[in-house]
Amino acid sequence: MKKASKIIATLLLFLVAIPFSLGYATTLLWNHILIPACGFSAITLLQGVGIFVLGQLLSGGFVLGCFFVAGSIHHIIGHHGGKMGRHWHNMTDEERREFFERRAKFGFRHSQAPGNGAE
Repeated sequence: MKKASKIIATLLLFLVAIPFSLGYATTLLWNHILIPACGFSAITLLQGVGIFVLGQLLSGGFVLGCFFVAGSIHHIIGHHGGKMGRHWHNMTDEERREFFERRAKFGFRHSQAPGNGAE
């Protein structure tokens, strides 16, 4: 239950709080710069959020990119801090070989330094 609440909080942060706060900043900037300078009409908060989200989608998504690169949910789930590392170090050579064979079926390649005997 604790992990689920952390995941929900993280999703709310990245899917609601950040877009609305940065959409608000977009609205303020639009209404205070573009109206006097270019004569555009004023926009609402939802329009500002829409412009922000559209900009994220068209530019590759800085905010969404940070979310996925940082791996927030992956971190919350518990694949961090050495849990996977301990699992890897507890594997036998045969288990590691099977792991690489399974990955090779999906197109992943593994390059080993010569002489460590894994392949």
